[in-house]
Amino acid sequence: MNVLFTGTGSIGTRHIKNLAHICKERDIPLMIDVLRRSDRVLPEEIRRLIRSEIRADAGADRDYDVLFVTDETKTHYEHIVTYRDRCRHMFIEKPALDSLDYNTERICPKEGSVYYVAAPIRFTEYFKELKKCADSGMVYAARVIFSSYMPDWQRGRDYRKSFRCFTERGGGVDIDSLHEIDYITALFGLPRRIHRAAGKYSDLEMEACDLAVYIFEYTDKIVELHLDYFGRANNRRAEFYMKDDVITVDFNKKTIEKQKEGETACFGPDQDFYEKEMSWFLDLIRSGGRMENINPVERALDTLRLAKGER
Repeated sequence: MNVLFTGTGSIGTRHIKNLAHICKERDIPLMIDVLRRSDRVLPEEIRRLIRSEIRADAGADRDYDVLFVTDETKTHYEHIVTYRDRCRHMFIEKPALDSLDYNTERICPKEGSVYYVAAPIRFTEYFKELKKCADSGMVYAARVIFSSYMPDWQRGRDYRKSFRCFTERGGGVDIDSLHEIDYITALFGLPRRIHRAAGKYSDLEMEACDLAVYIFEYTDKIVELHLDYFGRANNRRAEFYMKDDVITVDFNKKTIEKQKEGETACFGPDQDFYEKEMSWFLDLIRSGGRMENINPVERALDTLRLAKGER
């Protein structure tokens, strides 16, 4: 399998490692090329896995089985369009695009191709616990929060230089933290109405929005969502107000609490969900259409519309 990565940052590096590990386990010959913009020397453990480093301005001249779009969101569209005829399948990091102003017909997959947009939370025990609640049909309301101090995400790096700080580079907590919107709609479908308030409110040195708050209206429930970059205590949890209890699932603590019954259970370590996603993606592209793509580009664009407050 010949693959091309458009970026080798933290996300691209993680995917390279997982892909190489899975292909080795499955005895799938793998050749990895990467597009490079910077002169930063890659770690030796990554360099050993790569066939060639290609300057992004020169471009790749081979055909590939899979394109992994793992660069900054702002350049996703350019790479998808550029390599559409040279790569059969695509794994696109979320968000698929930085805005809805592009001609999205140009990034639709050709017949026989699979374009999957990353949705790793759906491969966690966290999501499985929430799905049990959603499938019961007894959720009257929900509150979801993702709050974390963005400058601490990549220790040793100046957060002020991150794409997350700049709207024109695809930054902002509203689209950078799409995971919560993705899993809400995976559990409950698209809302019939949405209310959004977002902007820059903290003292972080950035111009993109650092807070986004939503209300999703369904015919039978309301879902509240809070996303921020400035929370000094990490919070990633969902509270489901149900017919018989209030269920809290905490991603960080790995716990599920039934408040009325006074019961708390742990769903254990969940460190390999990115690898589970990669394994599933390989099954998807090798299934010959027998497996369902759970997050095609069209659906990912629906999620992006919601993030921007559109229905």
